[in-house]
Amino acid sequence: MEFQPWMKNITADDMPNDDLKFIAENAGIKSALILILLLAGLTINIPKYSLRKLKEKYIMKEYDGSKFTINRLAVECDLSQRYVYNLIKKKLKAKSKESKTPNSS
Repeated sequence: MEFQPWMKNITADDMPNDDLKFIAENAGIKSALILILLLAGLTINIPKYSLRKLKEKYIMKEYDGSKFTINRLAVECDLSQRYVYNLIKKKLKAKSKESKTPNSS
């Protein structure tokens, strides 16, 4: 998608509705224009916890068994220590159950 010269002076106030105005103010005019030009007519829902699975995957990949790492991951992922600790405990417990279950081939 190529931006045209007439798009240079567009402001957030020029957006056709409050949702796009909000996007323009927070993510930039170009982001709002991309949505308008590529996704016109679609209704988009952005879940509040849309990055949760990615954060959990990152935590499990980075966790080295130390309390220090739990603290670092909690800060990096903007989660509580308790949440990180419980996540690790739950995932390790599930992994332990998987390894104890005999493979049925």
